[in-house]
Amino acid sequence: MRKNSTTKPAFGIVLRMWESKALCLLFVLVLAVCTGCSKGDNSNKGGEDNKETTQLNAGVGGKGNGRFLESEVVLPGKTGRILTLAKLKDGSLEVVTEGKEEKSYYILKSNDQGKHWEEIPIKGVPKTHIPYAAVSPDGSVAMIPYAKKSSLEIYFVDAKRKTNQFGLQLPGNEEKNQIRQAAYDKKGTLFARDLKGSLLAVDLKKGTCKVVFDTNGIQVNYFGIVGNEMLAVHDKGIQIFNMEKKDVPESEIVLDDLIKKDKKLASSSLDSGAPMVFSEGTEDGGIVFANGNGLFHFNRGGSVTEQLVDASLTSLGSGGIVLLDLVTVDQNNFWVAANDNGEYKLLQYSYDSNAASVPNKEITVYALDESSFLRKVVNMFQKQHPDTYVKLEFGLSDDDGVTLEDALSVLSTNILADKGPDVLILDGLPVDSYIKKGILSDISDVVEEIDESDGLLPKIKESSKNNGKIYAFPVRFLLSVIEGDSETIKSAGSLSGLAERAVKLKKGSDQGVIPESKGTLTLLRDLYYADSASWMTEDNTIDKKALTDYLSSAKQIYDVDSNGKEHDFHTKMGSGTIDGVKVGTLTDSELIEGNSKMSMGTLVDFWSLQNMVSSWQLTKSDYGLLNHEKVKSYIPYLSVGVTESGNKEAAKEFLKILLGKKANNSPQNGFPSNKAAFDLLCKEKMDSKAVKDDGSISFSTEDEKNYNFNMVNLTKQQIDQFTTFVESLEKPAMDNRIILDIVLEQGDKLLLGEQNLKDTVDTILKKVNLYLAENN
Repeated sequence: MRKNSTTKPAFGIVLRMWESKALCLLFVLVLAVCTGCSKGDNSNKGGEDNKETTQLNAGVGGKGNGRFLESEVVLPGKTGRILTLAKLKDGSLEVVTEGKEEKSYYILKSNDQGKHWEEIPIKGVPKTHIPYAAVSPDGSVAMIPYAKKSSLEIYFVDAKRKTNQFGLQLPGNEEKNQIRQAAYDKKGTLFARDLKGSLLAVDLKKGTCKVVFDTNGIQVNYFGIVGNEMLAVHDKGIQIFNMEKKDVPESEIVLDDLIKKDKKLASSSLDSGAPMVFSEGTEDGGIVFANGNGLFHFNRGGSVTEQLVDASLTSLGSGGIVLLDLVTVDQNNFWVAANDNGEYKLLQYSYDSNAASVPNKEITVYALDESSFLRKVVNMFQKQHPDTYVKLEFGLSDDDGVTLEDALSVLSTNILADKGPDVLILDGLPVDSYIKKGILSDISDVVEEIDESDGLLPKIKESSKNNGKIYAFPVRFLLSVIEGDSETIKSAGSLSGLAERAVKLKKGSDQGVIPESKGTLTLLRDLYYADSASWMTEDNTIDKKALTDYLSSAKQIYDVDSNGKEHDFHTKMGSGTIDGVKVGTLTDSELIEGNSKMSMGTLVDFWSLQNMVSSWQLTKSDYGLLNHEKVKSYIPYLSVGVTESGNKEAAKEFLKILLGKKANNSPQNGFPSNKAAFDLLCKEKMDSKAVKDDGSISFSTEDEKNYNFNMVNLTKQQIDQFTTFVESLEKPAMDNRIILDIVLEQGDKLLLGEQNLKDTVDTILKKVNLYLAENN
């Protein structure tokens, strides 16, 4: 076994990628901002069980009028990325933005709560990417670019809109320190947080910054300034510092519990933005905060938080949202600046006393696994159907101890009792069994309507038919691919050919051939997705020869390097999603380092495609479909169906949004089956914003070797090649989670030498065919 050279993110090297928040897991893990809901519950986790939260929106069935409604503030046409939002001491609102073209920057000022905007170009700032900005109470702005060797130039735009340049040296001996967040307090003092999680006071005129608060060794992940206090979020809670006294920090049990009960709220892995933002309340000691659960108010010293806005009814619950700033305009109006799945928005929450306190209709959407994409679509549906509440249920979560068998049992029981969901996300579920039992309704009419308006990928549509009808349709899909030199790509037309190629590459070489992240489970699963579409026979049993060939090839490939299970990526991925973000298993990093000679796995989305092509600047590689000579298959993702016993009319309206172009215009979380969205994303990747923003990928290894490559646009030839691959896909891989788990469990024993091939095949056939017989 070769020496451990596992790649890890380098804290000192900044990953620059502005088009999306969900970054490639090969180099850095970006945790989703959204709060995952436990099984059957998408309400606030922050204390409902302990009665620590008073909810104004009590759920469907509540009575009375009055609730905060969300609207999007219309900004001038040149507005692109939002850097920051602030309320000035005169009550006006100010937004700092990057223009849509040529890295121009603007100050937007409104004296009438966003009805009219004065658009002021910022002069004297270079046309480069500036990640951070902070607005002082008098309206002056600090523009903060990246540091080089812990030194940077801050561009200060005073209240008269004159720009001055100030040099600043960051503390510490590291050459790679950076400012990661900045904000002014009410007196006009600039504070910042650096890579080490230290809190700094910045003096622009002197060009110095110093650690201002003693955090007792705690690394601050992000902070917010509320009145005379700074709320510093760390892994175990929130420290509260008095800006004037600068003495021992205080804490609030209720605020600490937010972090203890939802660890995602402590995340600091975003390059800009945070999982939670803070603002002053309208009363002394009041704190307003927003996160993926909603908008809340808390009084210092109190024992409860008041929920002003339920996230499930607004963009705050969309799953892919990154929060930038929160402003309290008055007790009836709050503003949030956010990056909503790559689209920058100003969201206004205004109290309407005439609005129904809760929607009077309800549909339930069920999926086994958390999905930020699904949350986004739920939010889109809520906006178009404000009278209908969408109850989003996830059968599995990382923290409730529910097993797959438990989740399937509860789901089946509810369906049989006519208490099941209206919309089913069928990933991992026994779709064929549900069809035969009459659980699923024919959704051909919705599929045809979307095909007529936007177009659907023809072969994916055709492969979704069952006796001429469509009961389940994949909204998104993944591809199984091979990456390496031309001979390796050619050999991977079959799994047996790939195995022969791996053995040949290993002969006489101490270098690894297969990436270390391909332990037993990840390797088995990657090959399963590439091969399983051809396993099922006409009598609904597993083909013995197909299974034997798959396991034999997997064993031969694994034995080339015999990677340790401690590096098995599968053990860290579960179902293939992390915090609701779908991730792939293609590992370019080891090709870049020279520690492997090929990579295979799931290509998960357009961002990953661009990342892979960009990495070829270092690897000189190519790619192709894995196992394409045997079966050109795809991996269905977010396969959707409607239950026969549910509210079919409302459920189909939900499907129209889920399958539509607008929802699917996302470069993450799978490739869209919607042809209009697919074509649009292809076009965007030929003129990528990541390239315009000088986006690059940087990472380091445990032996402190550094690697870097710039993002590049996809060429027309590359887009045409990829489109040809996609249009050739004919059959979906088997996605039944029970069958997959049986194959992985027994295949693991084979690869580790604990069980021979014959016994492995016989055991899998016995278990799978028994399961199929019992469930059909």
